[in-house]
Amino acid sequence: MKLKSFLVILLSVLMFGLADNAEAQRKNKYKKRRQTNRKVSHYKGGSRGYGRFEPYLFVGAQINAGNYFGDLAPVNKAASTDISFTRPGFGFLAGYKFHHSLAVTAELNWVRLFGDDFASDPGTEEGFPRYARNLSFRNDVKEFRISAQIFLIPNYGGPNQRLPINAYLSLGASVFHHEPMGKVPDFDYQSEGVNATTAAPQAGEWVKLRPLGTEGQNLGVVEPYKSIAFAIPVSLGAQMRLPGTEFTAGIEFGIRYAFTDYLDDVSTNYVGLDQFSDPLTRIMSDRAAVPVSSKGEARDLSTLRIINNSGEHNYYIEGNVGSGIDGTRRGNPDNDDMFFMTQIKLSYLLGGTTRRRAKYR
Repeated sequence: MKLKSFLVILLSVLMFGLADNAEAQRKNKYKKRRQTNRKVSHYKGGSRGYGRFEPYLFVGAQINAGNYFGDLAPVNKAASTDISFTRPGFGFLAGYKFHHSLAVTAELNWVRLFGDDFASDPGTEEGFPRYARNLSFRNDVKEFRISAQIFLIPNYGGPNQRLPINAYLSLGASVFHHEPMGKVPDFDYQSEGVNATTAAPQAGEWVKLRPLGTEGQNLGVVEPYKSIAFAIPVSLGAQMRLPGTEFTAGIEFGIRYAFTDYLDDVSTNYVGLDQFSDPLTRIMSDRAAVPVSSKGEARDLSTLRIINNSGEHNYYIEGNVGSGIDGTRRGNPDNDDMFFMTQIKLSYLLGGTTRRRAKYR
């Protein structure tokens, strides 16, 4: 009798405990459901993925297209350039996505810049003096750039939950090596006029302009400029994840605000031609007397009457030899140069690949 009573009491306790546990589980389930609903109602965009954010590394390469703006631009307006001045380049990158909205990248870029006064319109008040000046250059820029990418849409997932499409703003700093070069005319037109027969030194070659000191750098007139310079790069970009792969493709439009006015070897004033002992420096300092452009196109010399209202500079005029006069303006030292870079990018994800975590595809 005592055993039966004990069993009844034990069964009653167990049944009560099971019922209480079931009720607790039921309440916990509804509590979790309410928490989930609350998170959904407060969701503000982005991809939560399948867990907390996971940082990742990526590497890549890019094709560059460079454009220049400075003293040899067709007109003196910010961001004005000539589409025919566009020159190619390439680069490599490495980056680290350390935050759902931030990444840091390092790049090595090469790009060629080009400018030619021949592109200016001699029929306009602003274009005429540039056309008459007839200077041109090319410059192979080698850049090392570090920048932070600020993404428009945060991505809360790991490397395998990258968003299909995103956009970003990029800010940073860069250091670059540059060496402006100019094409030597075939003849010494400064000395003999349009019918010159004396070949110029290194005729037809592209020569480095910085060592020549075309604005009197080697004469103590102005300070020599350096081949190493700095810039502030600002860019806007968009990128797209290539489905089923670890690759991301993108395009970026950037401006480099350079801390030099000598990307084109032009900044200050002419130096009197009689001050140059080196004939090559004399010829490259003032190419207004050359009857063709850097590409060999014939110039319309009949339009070259004066260079400005005061007539300070006697450019090549209808068969007369023109020359630079000491102190006459050659460029504008008040504004530094800048260049633009358009980049087509392809990057590859390192670590946490889709193949290794296929269930998250």
